[in-house]
Amino acid sequence: MPQAEQGLIIDIAQTWQESLLQITGEVGEICITKPVVNPYVVGDPVQGHLFVGREDIIRQLEELWVMGNQLQSVVLYGHRRMGKTSILVNAANCLDSQIQLAYVNLLRLGDSPQGVGEVLMAICDEISQTVKLPPPADADLLNLPYRSFERYLKQVEANLNGGLIIALDEFEKIEDLIEAKKIPIDFMGFLRGLVQMSSKIAFAFAGLHTLEEMTADYFQPFFASVIPPIHVGFQERAATGQILANPGNEDFLLDYIPEALDEIYALTHGQPYLVQLLGFQLVRGYNDFVFEQGRSRDPVFTVEDVEAVINDPEFFQRGRYYFDGVWGQAARGAEGQQTIVRVLAPHPEGLSLDTLAQSTGMNDADLQKALNTLKRHDVVEETQESWRIMVELFRRWVLQQ
Repeated sequence: MPQAEQGLIIDIAQTWQESLLQITGEVGEICITKPVVNPYVVGDPVQGHLFVGREDIIRQLEELWVMGNQLQSVVLYGHRRMGKTSILVNAANCLDSQIQLAYVNLLRLGDSPQGVGEVLMAICDEISQTVKLPPPADADLLNLPYRSFERYLKQVEANLNGGLIIALDEFEKIEDLIEAKKIPIDFMGFLRGLVQMSSKIAFAFAGLHTLEEMTADYFQPFFASVIPPIHVGFQERAATGQILANPGNEDFLLDYIPEALDEIYALTHGQPYLVQLLGFQLVRGYNDFVFEQGRSRDPVFTVEDVEAVINDPEFFQRGRYYFDGVWGQAARGAEGQQTIVRVLAPHPEGLSLDTLAQSTGMNDADLQKALNTLKRHDVVEETQESWRIMVELFRRWVLQQ
């Protein structure tokens, strides 16, 4: 362009730039006129677009259930509230349309006074809901439980266009029922036969770390027939940030400064339940401050907001199911686990092996065995020749007890 036109175009562009910058400044000022709908899910399985950050495990399940020539049974294990149920519930979304998933929560069995027939009755009910095939009569399952259930599965198999995954959650409940003599030891042998019965039906067993550690005579052959278990551990830092900043709600108008997201990850180590609980309490606190108390504040969460939440006694009270679960599991298996956790709690930076030995009074062999169990259970980690509690919020909870 000639020089005169160049100057005119530049002048017009600069004029529009100034006007638009003023307008975008006004648009950027979000006006929240009613309480924010809380998008975070505490306790219940996370479903649909809220389910993020488990791509690696979903990919493994796809390989076992979609890409192979036949369905494979699998074990998923990890701490309570680590997201195993959410994975199972959402796994159906990644399956081929011809593969169905029947989800069974074994905790609902209670004491099962009617024995193994009652257990199989609960499983049949969920299968029936999924495949739309009436279950056996209750009397048949109570009188001839194994034969009735096997016949039903063969009917189900004959009616399947694709395949069926039977997901048994909280599977350690079976061990409790066997130890209480509510169901016979041979139930595990029966299950093993079912696992190997059909290429169109597979099982997913989910539970605590003890699933991997079950070595009793009736469990060892059973788990030997299932492929290596899948460990459900902590969320990665990026997934934690995504869960918080983009919780799947298009109307979610609140935000976090980067330092607040970093602080939440440092406190939770990516533990899904605690991440959701923190987000839930932050939104609740915002709504209370702005709409109950009638005060104004920026719709952006800071490190100070996060600290205010975890300094509220209600937070640890609401999270007690997770904290109690980790603490209770440390009482099982190798001796001295709870002692080690108590000794480590006052030291966020951790303690050396020698200091731990002196403070706990444990010999080297017992100490190492207990530490290995705690490490396998995602309670402690070894960093730079010292041992520390992994989840900072759990460490603080132990100190409070």
